[in-house]
Amino acid sequence: MKRPLAFRPRERRLAFIAAMALLSWAVVSWIVQPLWDRVRELHLQVETQLEKLEAVNRLLAQEPGVLRRHQALAGHLQMEGGGQPEGSLLDDLETLSRQSSLKLNLKPHPVKPGQVSRLDVELDVEGSQEKLLAFLDALLGLPRLVAIERLRISSIPTKEQQLRANLLIQQLSLR
Repeated sequence: MKRPLAFRPRERRLAFIAAMALLSWAVVSWIVQPLWDRVRELHLQVETQLEKLEAVNRLLAQEPGVLRRHQALAGHLQMEGGGQPEGSLLDDLETLSRQSSLKLNLKPHPVKPGQVSRLDVELDVEGSQEKLLAFLDALLGLPRLVAIERLRISSIPTKEQQLRANLLIQQLSLR
């Protein structure tokens, strides 16, 4: 009967070192490396969450200023209710023209529906330069979100010191 191969002490040490190297490689590859990757991934998530938290804190710090600006502009952002928003705008325009002693012709256009409804009103205004400028200043001072889309000013040939202004204004209101 043959005797099993017996390793000499030097060969046993070499086999032991090779086995330890393979075992170390396996531990690093299957345990340490996945854990290291997970730690890096978690570190990246923490950094991302910290950046988001800093951004939220910056926004929260701006809140009082935003609220003040909103309250200052809230009168201009009319919410469209059950009534007709064009009626109150037309009444305001007529009141302004009476206060400025101007001749006023109004041509309201149909309301353009949408998220923000738009009411276009065409105005023909006649009067002196001072009164016309006072009317335009008062128009822009109305507590509404009003934009002047078109403005044409011309002199009236038959009347000295009189101007005619043709305006297209647009009132915006939220639905």
